Amino acid sequence: FFSCSSAEGARTMSKFFQTSKKGETHELKEELNSDNKEKQKNAIKKVIASMTVGRDVSSLFSDVTRLISTVAIDIKKLVYLYVMNTAKSQPEKAVLLAGSFVRDSQHDSPLIRGLAIRTMSAINVEKMADYLADPLKKALRDSDPYVRKTAATAVAKMYSINLAKVEEGGFLEILQDLMSDSNPTVVSNAVAALCEIREVSGVNGVPGANPNNDLAEFKPQTVHTLLNALNEASEWGQVYILEGLSGYHAKTQEEADLIAERIIPRLQHGNAAVVLAGVKLLVQYLETWAKRAPIETRAETIRKFCSKMAPPLVSLVSGGQEFEIRFVALRNITLIIQRFPDLLSNQIKIFFVKYNDPIYIKLEKLDIMMALVDPTTVDVCLSEFLEYASEVDVEFVRKSVRAIGRTAIKIDSATQKCIDVLLQLIKTKINYVVQEGIIVIKDIFRKFPNQYESIIGALCENLDTLDEPDAKASMVWIIGEYAERIENADELLDMFIETFEEETMPVKLAILTAMVKLFLKRPHDTQELLQTVLKLASDSDVPDLRDRGFVYWRLLSCDPDAAKDVVLCEKASIDESSSKHDHELLNELLMHIASLASVYHKPPSSFLPDYLHMPVKKVVYMEDMDEDEEGEDAEPDPGDSAAPQGELDLLGDFDDLDIHKSAPAAAAPAAAASDPMDLLGGPTAAATPAQPSGDGFDDFFGTPAPAAAPAAVQRNTILTADKGFGLQVDSAIINEGGIIKMDMLVSNNAQAPLMNFAMQINKNVYGAALGAKLELPEPMMPGVRHAVKLPLSLGGPVANILDLQIALKSNAGVAYFTDQLPFDRIINKAATVEKQEFLN
Repeated sequence: FFSCSSAEGARTMSKFFQTSKKGETHELKEELNSDNKEKQKNAIKKVIASMTVGRDVSSLFSDVTRLISTVAIDIKKLVYLYVMNTAKSQPEKAVLLAGSFVRDSQHDSPLIRGLAIRTMSAINVEKMADYLADPLKKALRDSDPYVRKTAATAVAKMYSINLAKVEEGGFLEILQDLMSDSNPTVVSNAVAALCEIREVSGVNGVPGANPNNDLAEFKPQTVHTLLNALNEASEWGQVYILEGLSGYHAKTQEEADLIAERIIPRLQHGNAAVVLAGVKLLVQYLETWAKRAPIETRAETIRKFCSKMAPPLVSLVSGGQEFEIRFVALRNITLIIQRFPDLLSNQIKIFFVKYNDPIYIKLEKLDIMMALVDPTTVDVCLSEFLEYASEVDVEFVRKSVRAIGRTAIKIDSATQKCIDVLLQLIKTKINYVVQEGIIVIKDIFRKFPNQYESIIGALCENLDTLDEPDAKASMVWIIGEYAERIENADELLDMFIETFEEETMPVKLAILTAMVKLFLKRPHDTQELLQTVLKLASDSDVPDLRDRGFVYWRLLSCDPDAAKDVVLCEKASIDESSSKHDHELLNELLMHIASLASVYHKPPSSFLPDYLHMPVKKVVYMEDMDEDEEGEDAEPDPGDSAAPQGELDLLGDFDDLDIHKSAPAAAAPAAAASDPMDLLGGPTAAATPAQPSGDGFDDFFGTPAPAAAPAAVQRNTILTADKGFGLQVDSAIINEGGIIKMDMLVSNNAQAPLMNFAMQINKNVYGAALGAKLELPEPMMPGVRHAVKLPLSLGGPVANILDLQIALKSNAGVAYFTDQLPFDRIINKAATVEKQEFLN
């Protein structure tokens, strides 16, 4: 409509977007009601231009729609465009034109027939579905392919308005037939419609949703037709077909091999979307079928298809593509090489950074280089990393230094070379380079203890330049870990202790632990320094620091040997796999190649809230299949029992999500009773630093703490209305007479009544579950707030999940959120313990 092919056309178009003037609406009315077709057309263009820039032109609705019966096709198209945009904000007005749309759906011109169907399906009102049903069914059988492909898309839109009418009217069967149409555009639109229906069919809040609708699934006999249509379909039609095939699971090895062979030519397409859609299909093939091939041919099959995928992926990141396309390709490549590391192992030079690459491209290339580097390419990669570390972009330089450290951890034979490069960078005295170098060297020391400590002297020369918390904490860790080899370790730590109060919490914790290590290695000349640090830590208002100080104090006082076993124990080795996604997340992301999920590296549910309620067809990966086969005869775990039959299970979408993992606490070693300061060579208990009442060691040995005044209940918002389908939940965990309860205030902030409430808590480390059903007024009207106290029972099934993961259901949907169970709510504060009993 507003397209132009010349400067003259652009000037002609610009006049429609000129600033409005007083009386313009009246002039537009006159032009719309004139008998001059040219004036009518120009008037409608001005109206649509006003809509484009956000002006309200709803007052002209009757004047514009009066022209819907015109015989001039160009004017009719403009009227349809106006109606489709108006229907988004005022659908009830658009319904008034249903009769005109039905008449136009029988017009002699296929263009008008298609426009009528498209406009009716764009009006998101359930009543319009009644008018649309019969014309749509005729359009799906129309002789013109333009009308059929438009009608196929309209079926998916109608399904979101009234799915019952779609299923009862046989529209899904007609879509299945259209996938065998002679026109490839019709085929691709039918596939796209079925894919959309397959996703929408299980969304909560759609009455009568049927997630097991077989009619929305592809049948084996249609797959061959779809593969044939690939050769003739447009580039976006090919994307639709490939996307549809990715949701189809072959029934036999021969069928899977056929699909894979037919997909390979799509990898040579000029459109990046087609290439990535083809890669997605081949990745799924490799994960499901190639790994099931006989052992003697399995490796060759995987190598064959990897060799087919590598050149197209390389071409996507080459200089011939726009930077945005390269970025999307790089993000997808990062995922693929985590599963198939040999895919691009010989193409690492393609990912070398160029001077004119944007920073987001540089960072992605650096990630891929770190993943692909191996002993054969480590020398050339280190040279690249060293050169990158001299760039001007601070973020890129920091990541380059981290890349050197990760290479040292990943390839043992190259560790010394990496350390030499890091020392070379540290000697540059560039502040942020030095600090990042110290951070990665700490990780190298953890991976290779007692091997490269000769470089500590060079690190200590830069103490005065450290101003970042991570760098300070790393340097303090190095000093404490190698205190016996650093002559002036006490003096170096004293520099940090002087500024202890100003440091961040990670640095304070590192200083405390390093000082304990130093004391255990050199007890005679560091006890005064240790007392200072312990006093600073025990007086802190931060529970983490204070509690760690008390633990160290008690440990040192009771059993020095046990303290050495705990503090100076052998550290767990680290590797570079921390940069990779976990197995389950990687499986899900590989299913969403060429989508936003593969760019964000997050599952769709994290940025599309409604996606939690969509049925996602999972690919059975080889590793998971093997585990299932091995364990299918095993006895079920009583702790993993499902909800009782007939009881509503709201936690299916949590999928045993373990948000916070915590290691089991080690048992305290037995020790003989002694004064806390005896081991440190200080005075007797009389000189022990005074502890605030109720917080000192006396409370551990039976001295009752003074009773505190009951605090007012302070509820926190744990579910907001935008994520709770209109429900807001404010909650506090309280302990009433030894019974733990959730004191909740539930508010309906939606615009409609809510009902059918149910609530469930996932398995957790406390074994906490609801002790009663959630009782709320039904229906709960908009604006209503209701307070309720739900008792929690302990001793149920447990899982290594620290938070309370909660599901709250209403007729609007199921909302998922978390709450925390404070430890002081489940302990008995009145209980006492004798000193000897505690020590034993």
